[in-house]
Amino acid sequence: MKIGVITDSAADLPEELMEKHNVAIIPHVVYFDDKYWKLGVDISVDDFYNVIRTRDLIPPTTNPEPSDFAEKLKEGFEHHGYEHIFSVSVSSELSGSTFNSHRIAAKKFKEKVTVIDTQSASGVQGLIILRIFDLSTKGAKVEEIKKYVNKIKKNYFLDVGFHSLDNVYKSGRLKSKFILNLTKAIKIKPVAIMEKPGVLQNTLPGFFTNKSMAKRLANLAIKNVDKSLSYDLVISHVENQEGVDQIIKKLCKKLKVDRYFVTPASPIIGTSTGIGTIIVSLLPSE
Repeated sequence: MKIGVITDSAADLPEELMEKHNVAIIPHVVYFDDKYWKLGVDISVDDFYNVIRTRDLIPPTTNPEPSDFAEKLKEGFEHHGYEHIFSVSVSSELSGSTFNSHRIAAKKFKEKVTVIDTQSASGVQGLIILRIFDLSTKGAKVEEIKKYVNKIKKNYFLDVGFHSLDNVYKSGRLKSKFILNLTKAIKIKPVAIMEKPGVLQNTLPGFFTNKSMAKRLANLAIKNVDKSLSYDLVISHVENQEGVDQIIKKLCKKLKVDRYFVTPASPIIGTSTGIGTIIVSLLPSE
């Protein structure tokens, strides 16, 4: 069976892998300069990060509409010859409207589309996409793939480190400029872990340099995963290759890592967390 995948732009996986598997990415939309821009289509990830770096306010975003997904599903069946499509969504807890767009569009194609609520985002979402193709290449049937994905996603791990609270302040989620300046002065950097079914929970804040923030992200991963399992790893970041290299070195030493990938963080996530962000995503490998 020829299987395709569509997803939303909360997923993180290297661009070359997305292109290799012809994954259709439905972009979120941002508004600035009196114009709507589709992320990754009308403006590149790097260019968008340059925009938010120089502005006092974070541009507002809108979620994809069901019609955006339906159009890509139709294209997949009619032009690419897919017999079944997996519609892989960011956690419904993180973005209920995005998940509903996946679900509403899928209803038009009935049993030919399977919607997956990843209960996560970023690299976990990307790795689930990669796993679907791994299984389909080996001849797994749709129900087998669905069952397997729903099983392994229960054992994912994701944590994120914020290098600064600048963008959190710009977005309006942090109201006090005094607190912003205080966290900068004493070098407090928040770290959060994604708890199932897809909600970020803050850990205790710490006093971090870039190096110590990366160390804490790696240590949290080592502490919280099942070490009897092997994992695939995605590290997504916003201009923090130094921290990425440190995490890869430590995780590959302490855990069974079959494959790892490094990619820029999706702007939908990185916009709020800001320059220096690192997101660590682990999913049990086959």
